[in-house]
Amino acid sequence: MFPTGPFDSGLTSRTMVSFFPTFQCALRILFALLLGHTVALEIFTDDPVLTGALDVRMPGPLAALICAVLASISIWLILGVATRTVALSGFAIYLCHELLLPDFTVFDLETAQRVIVVALLALPLVIFGGGRFSVISPHFPETV
Repeated sequence: MFPTGPFDSGLTSRTMVSFFPTFQCALRILFALLLGHTVALEIFTDDPVLTGALDVRMPGPLAALICAVLASISIWLILGVATRTVALSGFAIYLCHELLLPDFTVFDLETAQRVIVVALLALPLVIFGGGRFSVISPHFPETV
């Protein structure tokens, strides 16, 4: 890019161009970690005194199926495979998971906060994609 003024060297535009794919990658990793955390909370007991905290419990068949799908979506997000589609399906399946929990209530503030955080992480990935740091990316690698 050409400088637009006497004090502009074009550095800010290059910085933003290199920052945005890194931000997309960070969002992808955060969303994958959140989905993995959800799966871990469903499988391991959450004992507040940490006695037997790593005891494995078997969830019901529907919850086990949802956990398996969320775990595979988490892996796909880390790798960056079809990020837009995977992020959208991950948000939808996470929402189904929250609706199927036995302690779900409509006006629960904690559930609303979790769904809003997942939506805020998934929305930029659905709109902009996964960025350059993906296994399968339509972008060409940057030259050094």
